[in-house]
Amino acid sequence: MDPLPPTTVLVIDDNTDLAENIAEILGDVGVQVTVAKSADEALLQFGNESWDLVVTDVRMPGTDGIELLSLIKDRSPSTPVLVMTGYADADTITRAHESGALAVVHKPIDLDALLGLVGRVAEASTPILVVEDDVSLCSNLTDILSEQDGVLPHPASNVQLARRLAATIDFRAALIDLRLPDGDGLTLARELHKRPDGSLRPVIIMTGYPEALTNDPDSLARDERNLVVMTKPFQVPRLLERLRQMV
Repeated sequence: MDPLPPTTVLVIDDNTDLAENIAEILGDVGVQVTVAKSADEALLQFGNESWDLVVTDVRMPGTDGIELLSLIKDRSPSTPVLVMTGYADADTITRAHESGALAVVHKPIDLDALLGLVGRVAEASTPILVVEDDVSLCSNLTDILSEQDGVLPHPASNVQLARRLAATIDFRAALIDLRLPDGDGLTLARELHKRPDGSLRPVIIMTGYPEALTNDPDSLARDERNLVVMTKPFQVPRLLERLRQMV
């Protein structure tokens, strides 16, 4: 693999051998890696530094990786977090995605796949917000967007996290579900549609209930430029094509 752009990564795992192995492999492609053995140690590091990416194990003594993920998103919402786990049960995966994980990586680690993920984060220049409380759909959209050249998705399962992300990242576009557990996706879409400088941010509203918007969903696109509706279920290639046209 060719050297990556300057990138800093924090790796957190109480398995020192694995953490140092990951650090060595990432170091070979020019990544600057810091290793922490626990969540508490990692949080102390956050008081002094920032990282382009955090990679954390789930099961560790004391605070676990999912709790750590939530704390990181409170302190630094824009920092992408990859979660590693050897116990990929449905509850762990759900908790990780609900807390804003970029991806869940299964142990034993596929190091080539991990390198690919780190490389895509390092080379990304197009941040896109994905707000969706359906864990399976949010994960699927995040994975697919991660594979697009230059795109870095930032997932959120609720309005609260989406607003924290939007306060720190100038998203090029946003995909927002209409019905969210803590608020109205349409209200959020309209908030994010207009930037502070008056320019318009492309927003796609995703919904299985288009009648909740209007009897003619396309009328929203006519009334509000770059704010459009896609009805679920939709074909992902169609979503990607629409996004390319807007961004």
